[in-house]
Amino acid sequence: MSPGTRSDAVLRAKIEAELALWPSDINQAVVSKILDGSCVYTETTYGHTTPKHRFFIALYTACLMYVDDLGERDLDAVMRFTGRFAKGQDHPDPVLNRLAGLLRQSHELWPQYGADAIIAGTLDAVTAMYIEYTAKHLVIKPSATRFPYYFRTRAGIGPPFIHFIFMNTWRSTPESYLQLLPYMEHWTLGTNLSFYKEELAGETNNYVHLRAAAEETSANHVLRQLVDEVLDSAHTMNVLTSEDAELAALWQKYFHGYLEFSLKAKRYRLAELGYEA
Repeated sequence: MSPGTRSDAVLRAKIEAELALWPSDINQAVVSKILDGSCVYTETTYGHTTPKHRFFIALYTACLMYVDDLGERDLDAVMRFTGRFAKGQDHPDPVLNRLAGLLRQSHELWPQYGADAIIAGTLDAVTAMYIEYTAKHLVIKPSATRFPYYFRTRAGIGPPFIHFIFMNTWRSTPESYLQLLPYMEHWTLGTNLSFYKEELAGETNNYVHLRAAAEETSANHVLRQLVDEVLDSAHTMNVLTSEDAELAALWQKYFHGYLEFSLKAKRYRLAELGYEA
C-alpha cells in the first residue's frame, strides 16, 4: 500500500547545493546515490514534518552516508569525530564539520529528550562505523548472542531516525510515545531491507551474519526469525497506539513511508527482485 509520495523539488535543490560544496575528489556516482537516498528517505518517511525539519533530516542522512564510506579514505577522522565534537574542535573534513553543526542545532527542532537522543545516537553510530572498519575480522563467539543486536542498535542509527518523527511542534514532551520507542526501533532495525545489496556485495559483518554466527545457524534461518520478530513489533505498535489517533496516524505514516523508501532507494536494489513502490 504505497503512499505514492511525490518528490520535493525544493528540498532536492537545497541538498544538491549542499553536496556541491563537498570535497571534489568524491566520486560523482556516489554523490548521486547519496542525493537520491537522503531525499527519498526524507520525502517518504518524514513528509509530515516542516520544510526546516526535512532539510535537517535529509542533510543529516547525507552526512551519515558520507561518513559510512569515509573510513576507506580517512579512518582517523572517523575515529576522532566524537572527541573533537565533545571538545568543540573543528574537524579536518568539511562534511564532518557540517554534521557537527547539525547536531548543535537539534535542540531547536526537537524536544529536549529527542534532541539528546539524536546527538547521543549519532556519536554511537560514528563510533560503530569506526569499529566496523577496524574489527572486520572479529570472530563472533557462539555464547555472545546479545552482541549482534547490541552492535546493530548503534551502527543502525536507530534513535536519531526514530526521534526525527516527533518534532517539537507536535508534542513538547515524550511521555505519550516513550513506551513505543523500543518497538519502533526494533521494527526499523529488524526490517533490514539493506540485506539484499549487502549479500550481493559479499558482506558478512552485518546483523544477519553476526547473529547467525552467534546462534550457530544459517543466515536464511535468521531472516525467517526476523520476519516473525518484525511482524510482532508491528502488531505491538498497532496495539500501543490504538487509543491515540494522532499517534496511530504518525506510526502508520512512518511504517508505510519507511517501506516505500526502501523500495524506491536505488542503493538497496530491490527493484531487481521485482518490488516496486
